[in-house]
Amino acid sequence: MLATKARSREHDRMKRVLGLSFIVLASGLLSACVSVPDEEPSVYGAFLAARYAREHRDADGAASYYATALNQSPGDVTLADQAYITALLAGRMDDAARYAGESVAMGDPSRLAGLYLSADLMARRRYDEAVDVLDQAPPYGPFNAFIAEIFLHWALIGDGRSDIALTQARRMTAHGQLLPFIAFHRALLEEAAGDLAAADQGYRAAVFGSAFPRMTTQLYGAFLQRQGERENARALYEEYLATVPTDPVISAALARLEAGGRPPRRPTSAEAAALAAFGPSASLAAQTDMDLIALYLRMIQRLDPDMHANRILLGEVLQRINLPDAALVEYAAVPEGPLYIPAQVDLIWLTARLNRMEQATAMARELLAETGNNEARLILADLLRVNGGCGEAAGLYGDVVADRVANGRLVDWRYHYFRASCLFLEGDDEAAESEYLLALGAGPDQAQVLNDLGYLWIDRGERLDEAFAMVARAAELEPEAGHIIDSLGWAHYRLGNYEAAVLTLERAAALSPGSATANFHLGDAYWQVGRRLEARFQWRRALDLEPEADEREALLERLEHGLPDVDSVEFVESAQQPAIP
Repeated sequence: MLATKARSREHDRMKRVLGLSFIVLASGLLSACVSVPDEEPSVYGAFLAARYAREHRDADGAASYYATALNQSPGDVTLADQAYITALLAGRMDDAARYAGESVAMGDPSRLAGLYLSADLMARRRYDEAVDVLDQAPPYGPFNAFIAEIFLHWALIGDGRSDIALTQARRMTAHGQLLPFIAFHRALLEEAAGDLAAADQGYRAAVFGSAFPRMTTQLYGAFLQRQGERENARALYEEYLATVPTDPVISAALARLEAGGRPPRRPTSAEAAALAAFGPSASLAAQTDMDLIALYLRMIQRLDPDMHANRILLGEVLQRINLPDAALVEYAAVPEGPLYIPAQVDLIWLTARLNRMEQATAMARELLAETGNNEARLILADLLRVNGGCGEAAGLYGDVVADRVANGRLVDWRYHYFRASCLFLEGDDEAAESEYLLALGAGPDQAQVLNDLGYLWIDRGERLDEAFAMVARAAELEPEAGHIIDSLGWAHYRLGNYEAAVLTLERAAALSPGSATANFHLGDAYWQVGRRLEARFQWRRALDLEPEADEREALLERLEHGLPDVDSVEFVESAQQPAIP
């Protein structure tokens, strides 16, 4: 069956990966909505309320209750550490710094408080104190030790001890995925210390060896501009954009250079520490979902609150660990600039996933009116498509396609595919078929396109041999997709292969037991092989699954009168049709 009929939008599942122990990774589960009582609770009551908040994902509630408990029981190491962690997750940066100081004074049991305290001190330009905190830190695990080294080197730079920082950085080593980030960190240090030749070499190595080429390209280009090497910077930007032509950050950097703008200034010590720590933290975020990742990104945010790439990643992580309201705050805080539209798109999508569809659609319309950007046009089209606005959505997808063609850019097969799906749902089969063919040309081995176009022909009794081959290929590509297996079974049915249809449609119904269409089709196949009782059972089941209006009418007809005997004959006669030109 058509994927557009089969698909329904579901909430993303959020992983819960940390236990209740503050020692393990010093995070824990936070809650949704916990109100603070009028009367101040006892220490134990506040602790229990904080635990309840953790379990229900209410970051603010957990932070407030742990703070209350700590105020009533000062000097409690567990409460101090949890007050720090929950305050930082909630974005209460100053509170987190205060509680981190208390935790550090009591031994830093989570091995996280000292890192944040040193970041806070660097942000306040109290570099000597940051060095002291890091020098006196307890033993760290491999990742924390790597971040601590980065912070220490930049605290030393800020404190005027660049020779010591460089000596330590040149001895720095790491294993596995952390190793590639050392070259970039050293390049930043070499520039800050005035060794420009070594910095150039380090930046060059970072550009070609980094997992985050946008950031290294941006910073190496800025370095070249500061050295007066404008043409080399231009070549670097253009080489990157040849691979990623729509990147907003590098496009903005190139536009600024071409407009004759001043070279970007060199990062401060705190900003450079944030840049050096961002790569390893982002790499860790790509591997797992846990509260701990958000803590590292909050440390970076404390060092450089204007690092908008970090803010967007923080929003993504907060969303994945089931703190959506905190994520909304981060996306909304990204100002106009290269990352404004990506942040707004993330903000709108998250709003939609929270079942605030009307608000999300209004935001998308406002973004489109404000920017005229195709990303805004696409998100509005997507929201309309899944909420009964396919007529308008089809026009928006068409506008995006026309714009890309006019500008000589490739058209993603999905634009044609979504437009085709909308046109089909609007009842314009001929226009839908044309768009499906365009999608097939742009994405010749995409299972959804093969399935939907093949199903369209099968359902109309056209080009059946070709349509069968298409849905068979789709089933090879996605063998666990119930709606695609249903299309294959229905193809067998239309060709009169009823025994094969039964076997395939039974699998489709098992893969998609909630699909009215799959159960409807299975009932028809049972009827054709003489299994009339089972056929009526499947039809009744399909009727209970809220089928489309036309399917409901056909099901009621079948339950009353059975299935007409001529259901497949007329289609077999038209099976030999011209192939796709």
